[in-house]
Amino acid sequence: MGASRLPRELIDAVTDNFHEDHDTLLACSLVCSSWLPSSQRHLFRRVTFALDEDHCEQLAQVLLDSPHLVNYIRELEVRLEPDHWTREREFPDQSLPAAVLRQVKKLQSIELFNLNMDNLSVDLRQSLRWVLLLPSLTSLKHCIVLDENCTFLEDLLARGDQEDDEPRERSYLSHLDLELSKESNLDLQVDWFLGPGSPFEVSHIQNLRIDNLDKEDDEPLNRLFRTIGGSLKQVEFFMPSRPHYGGPDPELAFDVKLEYNPNIRFLSLTNFDTTMDLFGMAWPWLRRFLSNFDASNKIEQIDIELIIIDIRSFMEPVQSDIDWGQISRILAKKFRKLEKLDIRALAASTDPEVHGQIEERVLHGLRRLDRRGVDVDVWCEAGVTTSEPVPSWSARSVRVNAILLRPKPLAQTDFSCPRRYSRPKQFKLRRSTAAALTQETLR
Repeated sequence: MGASRLPRELIDAVTDNFHEDHDTLLACSLVCSSWLPSSQRHLFRRVTFALDEDHCEQLAQVLLDSPHLVNYIRELEVRLEPDHWTREREFPDQSLPAAVLRQVKKLQSIELFNLNMDNLSVDLRQSLRWVLLLPSLTSLKHCIVLDENCTFLEDLLARGDQEDDEPRERSYLSHLDLELSKESNLDLQVDWFLGPGSPFEVSHIQNLRIDNLDKEDDEPLNRLFRTIGGSLKQVEFFMPSRPHYGGPDPELAFDVKLEYNPNIRFLSLTNFDTTMDLFGMAWPWLRRFLSNFDASNKIEQIDIELIIIDIRSFMEPVQSDIDWGQISRILAKKFRKLEKLDIRALAASTDPEVHGQIEERVLHGLRRLDRRGVDVDVWCEAGVTTSEPVPSWSARSVRVNAILLRPKPLAQTDFSCPRRYSRPKQFKLRRSTAAALTQETLR
């Protein structure tokens, strides 16, 4: 493998354009020896250990054989698939991943998916505790699929061998992502994060995402918001699937208050199910939530993701105008700094004509904001595989299908500015531009 005549800065600029394109980075690593380090820096920036898969040991062995690759790791994911979760199952050897984790020094982000103390070896528990206590850690995502995993972080950090570990500084989190199971208790999670046993300082969080909220989560959520305070800039909620369980008065179903967070610039609400016959209280929940903001808030962008299963009910002119008209009035009154409103609809139809009608209906209901100068962008795409109304017993499965088919947002690395979702066409344009730049560079 020869050496390139291109300067290092130009090689880095080329590989930076493909930091999420695994195949292209592999090709770049084979150009010549000068391209190898820059390609490896992106290839091994994010490492996933799927503990129930055989290739987990192979990946760990590669990292142990080439220790310099471990220095590139900035993002780590450790996961167990829920379908494979069982105490009786034999898992691959965990000693190799544990040895790799012990060598990680500059980790910035960690994702823990469905982990349980009973399925982790002692070595892996200690290694996970090691990386969780790294002062460089700024981003934490904890996904709880089973109820048994709710206290995983608390148990893991409490059972560590205190005598063998050096004193550590508290990690100042800037990003916290909690994906809760349907029966998870957010109160327990918040109590631990705010208690003395947590190694994480939450008062510097800038980006907060919480999935699968329930009617009883408003009190612990408000405590978390109060503790975070003015540092919070981005909030993303996976909207509650049962907002109407709060009692006979739908307006009392969920009450989140953000008066302690005046510096929020970006708000994202995903999984807003508009199906009237299944989740008739979704609109009152949204009105109540948006009304909780003080008119002095500094929010500049709001993203709302709609899930439209019953297209016929959604397109009813009278009801649609009432719902969107009320939302438009609240936004105009409460969000005076609002510059951009992005609404993305996942519809149970693949017909482009239906998508266009949905976009027109939403834009018509939000015309008040358009006249005020707010950049309103609405686009619709297929989110589920059927356009027929869905019976109540299958509503949850259809909603899950819509979520699985939803394209993932672009990677967010700068938590100081709002995340901007981009349409697929725009993303392809950027990729083609980067490819053109690379070809021109190689000439």
